[in-house]
Amino acid sequence: MKNLIQCNNGHYYDADEYPYCPHCAQANGDQEFTTTLDTDVNDVFSTTVLDTGNAGFTGTVVENSTFATTAGNVESDEQKTVGYYEDAIGTNPVVGWLVCIEGNHFGEDFKLVTGRNFIGRSASMDIKLSGDSSVSREKHAVIVYEPKSNIYLIQSGDSKELSYLNDEVVLESKQIKVNDIITVGATKLMFIPCCSDKFTWEKLEEKKD
Repeated sequence: MKNLIQCNNGHYYDADEYPYCPHCAQANGDQEFTTTLDTDVNDVFSTTVLDTGNAGFTGTVVENSTFATTAGNVESDEQKTVGYYEDAIGTNPVVGWLVCIEGNHFGEDFKLVTGRNFIGRSASMDIKLSGDSSVSREKHAVIVYEPKSNIYLIQSGDSKELSYLNDEVVLESKQIKVNDIITVGATKLMFIPCCSDKFTWEKLEEKKD
């Protein structure tokens, strides 16, 4: 079995053949690497290995031929959060839309997916209303699709600004239905669902099976 090691830059190499990462050393010269070896993940310890006179190595020894990666490198499948539909059908499809019927985004549509959809001006928001300065930068309001009950909800966000459902203030979770009007700042958004009693992506996959 090869004595495989992973350096900080993600390269694997045989430690019995090379005293240090040949890929990194070629380009960068001396540097410190973190190594990952074939041992049990539960038996982790740090040690100084391989004094080449050229580079010092500080290593973490980890068992198992399925390599554990060092922190900050590659996120494992076990650490990745998988959405409801993403787990069931391998993707996270559209479950509805918000259509702007009043405001600077007039005529634009915004896709909704399973779980929480955050509304705000920031580019990091799911529904980006960058053209409305009266909308909070982040999390002005939240639209939720809950797939197990097959319902849509609106919730107030982390912002101090208010949001409205059919001109009624949203202070707690409220269910939303087709053609309901959501108001945030100076923007009015009409809700159009995709999933309903007649259709969900999960039911579609069950029919295929």
